[in-house]
Amino acid sequence: MKKFIALMMLLLIAFSLASCGKKQEDETPASDMETIKASGKLRVGMECDYAPFNWMVTNPTDTSEKIQSGGYADGYDIYFSRMIAEALGVEVEVVKLEWNGLTLALEAGTIDLIIAGMSPTEERKQTVDFTDAYYRGKKVIVVRNDSRFLGAKSLDELDGITLSAQLNSLHYDLIDQVPGAVKGMPYENSPAKILAVQSGVLDGFVEDIDVAKAVVETNPDLTYITFEDGKGFNVDETKITNAIGCRKGSDMVEFINAILAKVSTEEREALMDKARRSQPVIADGE
Repeated sequence: MKKFIALMMLLLIAFSLASCGKKQEDETPASDMETIKASGKLRVGMECDYAPFNWMVTNPTDTSEKIQSGGYADGYDIYFSRMIAEALGVEVEVVKLEWNGLTLALEAGTIDLIIAGMSPTEERKQTVDFTDAYYRGKKVIVVRNDSRFLGAKSLDELDGITLSAQLNSLHYDLIDQVPGAVKGMPYENSPAKILAVQSGVLDGFVEDIDVAKAVVETNPDLTYITFEDGKGFNVDETKITNAIGCRKGSDMVEFINAILAKVSTEEREALMDKARRSQPVIADGE
């Protein structure tokens, strides 16, 4: 009898171990690509107020995509979101988030990708895997048309300028390179920065040149300062390029890089020009 009981216990243990092994095997998470395909949608995080990279509109256009919380998003980032979604055979779903919440949302699984004009800094690489660059630009300073700093060709000529940039952005850190600059408080979004310069609260803000062009095109009272070679901001490659953010260890990085490799420099420039021409008018910081 004791032998029978012992045998039954061994069988139960063996069955339990087999069941646990099967359960662990079944619970092995699928790849990001498989998960996205199974859901039928690619959830892309962005601010939706950073033209020409991304912006929000009430009515749909030929190039816009739905925002999860309502409305539509358009712009340079949407063009690349569509490329990736089409290659996967799914739809784009834009998730509108504050800049500060993008990486947190990616880690939490609320979004699948960050496509929001984000630079692949070493700090961000600690929590995000980035693709190859999908945009490359340079840094300028947006000022009013009547600014006393117009005509400056070197950062050394900006002594006393009051500057700011977006909260938790590379641009805000770059202000430290301007000798004698007064560093103002950072701003949550682009409209707030624009209004601060227009109202005289700031002399200017640091920005990517294509964003600066977009701001100037819709705000004729503003312009931007460029610098001679070697006399502007000292930035490494990660600070003048933007890449697409994926979860750590994601199989989407290689997949997206294959897509980006097929988009020529000329095509990217044409897409950026298209985005700037299509952006809505943003007047008086609104």
